[in-house]
Amino acid sequence: MQYKIPQNVRVEDKIVGPLTLKQLISLGIGGGITYAIYIKMANDYIFIAWFIPVAITGSLTAAFTFLKIQGLSFAKWMLLMIEYLKNPKRRYFIMGSADFHTDIFKTHKQSKNNKKSKMEKSELNKAQKDGRKLKNIAEISKTLDNYGKSTAL
Repeated sequence: MQYKIPQNVRVEDKIVGPLTLKQLISLGIGGGITYAIYIKMANDYIFIAWFIPVAITGSLTAAFTFLKIQGLSFAKWMLLMIEYLKNPKRRYFIMGSADFHTDIFKTHKQSKNNKKSKMEKSELNKAQKDGRKLKNIAEISKTLDNYGKSTAL
């Protein structure tokens, strides 16, 4: 038995004409606020006084509903712009800033002793590694020096 698998699952369903449910809700809320501002101000003030707030809220509603900037909705773009403006533009590297850890169960003297013993162990390991490297370099140089020459006389 064959079933039809939908291919465009990321496309929102159109409710009224070309408008999706999200767009209808946005237009309803924004249009309601714009209309409320108009009703409150139109009776008491002249055209210029009420037209500016109505135009601003209406255009913001239209932008949040229909405008897309580089494939992003206007609301998402605004949130990303706020995040960009809020965060620092430069990042600074601070050595060891991510490795901050304190053990609350160790006393101060124990942690000092542990630090000393760890430093001594690391210095020993470093000296051993350096010795091995020098030995390997000496072996490589002998091999290169004797290459092509007969060792027997």
